[in-house]
Amino acid sequence: MFKQREPSIDALRAFALFGILVVNLPFFAITYGFAGGVWQDATPLWANVIAAGVIQGLFESKFILIFSALFGFAAFQQFQRYGLSFYIRRLVVLALFGVVNLTLLFEADILLPYAVIGLLLVFVRNHSVRSLLTYAIGLWAWAVIGNALFGVNMTVNPVPYVAPDIPVSEVLASGSFVDVMAIRLDSWSGFQLYCLWSNYLLVAAAMCGGLAAARYCDALGFDVLIGRLRLIASFAVIPAILGSVVYGVLAALPASAEPERFFMMALILRPLFAVPLSLVLVSVAMWGFMSRSCNGLTSFIAPAGRMSLTIYLGMSLIMGFVFFGYGAGLHNQVSLVDCLWISLVMYLGWVVFAQVWFRGASRGPLEWILTLLTRPGSRRIEVSVSSS
Repeated sequence: MFKQREPSIDALRAFALFGILVVNLPFFAITYGFAGGVWQDATPLWANVIAAGVIQGLFESKFILIFSALFGFAAFQQFQRYGLSFYIRRLVVLALFGVVNLTLLFEADILLPYAVIGLLLVFVRNHSVRSLLTYAIGLWAWAVIGNALFGVNMTVNPVPYVAPDIPVSEVLASGSFVDVMAIRLDSWSGFQLYCLWSNYLLVAAAMCGGLAAARYCDALGFDVLIGRLRLIASFAVIPAILGSVVYGVLAALPASAEPERFFMMALILRPLFAVPLSLVLVSVAMWGFMSRSCNGLTSFIAPAGRMSLTIYLGMSLIMGFVFFGYGAGLHNQVSLVDCLWISLVMYLGWVVFAQVWFRGASRGPLEWILTLLTRPGSRRIEVSVSSS
C-alpha cells in the first residue's frame, strides 16, 4: 500500500497519544479521575467544571477510537506483508505487555483488550469494505444499546458501596508500590465489567473501520481515502460537535446540579457521538498533517507515532512515579485544570524524546523488543506504517 512510511499516519498516531494522555492522567492525579467527585473539591469550581467538560466532551472515547482504527489499518498491512502467523504472534506479545501494564501500572490498560479484540480481524480480514463497514456500524449501535442497558442494570440492581478500611485516596497518595498495585487490580475487574457493555464494542467497531479504510486505500489510493473521509466528516461535523458538547456539559455537572438526573442520557450520548467526532478529528488532523503549511508540525510529532508502544507504557510509568505514594505522592494535589497543562507538557516531553531517540535508532525500545519477539519476515516490498 505504501512504498515507505507515511508521515501523516505516524503523526495521527502521535496525535491520538495526546488525547489518550489527557484522559488517563486525571485517573493518576485524582482519585477516580473525572469520573469521581474528588475533583470538585478544587477551586475555583467553575474552572474545573469546564475542564471536566472539555476532557469528557472532546477527548473521552474519541482518541482511543482513533488509535483503534489505526490498529485495524496497520493490521491489513501486517497481513499483507508478514502473514497471519506474524499477526498472531504480535497479538500474543501485545497481550503480555498489557498484562504487565494492568498489573503494575494502570488498570485501564488497552493493550490486552487490543490483543483479544484484534483476533476478530483474523476472521474478517478478507471481507469486503462494505461488509467491514456494516460490522463497524453494527458494533457501534450495539455499544450505544449496551451503554443504555448498563445504565438500566445499575439503576435496577445498584451495587452497595462498601468503604475500605483505609480510604483509596490515602493509599494512592502514601502507599507502597504493592499497596497501590492492589488498589489498581481491585479496580480492574469493575472497569472490565463496564467496558464489556460498551467500550470494547466501540474499539471493535473502530478496528473494523480501520481495516475497511486500509482495504479501500489499497484499492483506490490514499488520496481517494482521505477525500472520502473528508466528505463523511463534512456531514458529521455539526451533529458530532453538538452531541459531544451536550454530553460534556451533562457529564461534568457538579454535585449541586444533581447530575444523576441525566445519568441515562449521558450514558447514551457518549458512545453515540464519540464515533462521528472521532471521524471529524481524523479528517481535520489529516488535512493539517498532509498540508505543506504544517510540514514542520508533522515532522515534529511523527517520530512519537513510530514509538507509540514505548510512549503509551512510559506515560503510565512516569505518572505513577509522579502521583502515587511510591514516588512523589502528588495524588489529589492537582486540579483537573492542572491535569490539562501537565498532559501537554508531558506529551511535548515525549515528542522531544522521540526526536532525539530516532537520531540513533530505527525503532523505539519497546518496539525493538516487539520486533525481536515476533520475528517478522518480509514477503513484500511495501513498508508498514504500523508502530513497530
